[in-house]
Amino acid sequence: MRNTFKLPSQTYIELDQPEIYKRFIEGYFQLLRENLQSYKVVDENGVLKEIRYSCGQEHNSRNPNWLPFQYLEQYCRKWGYDDMEAQDLIEEKIGRRLTCECELLGG
Repeated sequence: MRNTFKLPSQTYIELDQPEIYKRFIEGYFQLLRENLQSYKVVDENGVLKEIRYSCGQEHNSRNPNWLPFQYLEQYCRKWGYDDMEAQDLIEEKIGRRLTCECELLGG
């Protein structure tokens, strides 16, 4: 069986192209919205301010239930990308390091 996964450098080259990155990140955000826990943030008058997302786990490496980038790993497998390289590129584009993928949706 032929290996369909790209080298890390190929992942970077492809995802650094705006049109490819846009399709990739939009699909990834949709996957996160479908799988992470959502909760509403309301102001003191009960008016909805925003919807936030959370993985529902304590962000601690000693927590055996915390899988900080589980959906990125799954999504990258679908695209044939290296998940660590994809994470590096996402962090480069947003200008900060992530502890968990739920932080991408304001968790």
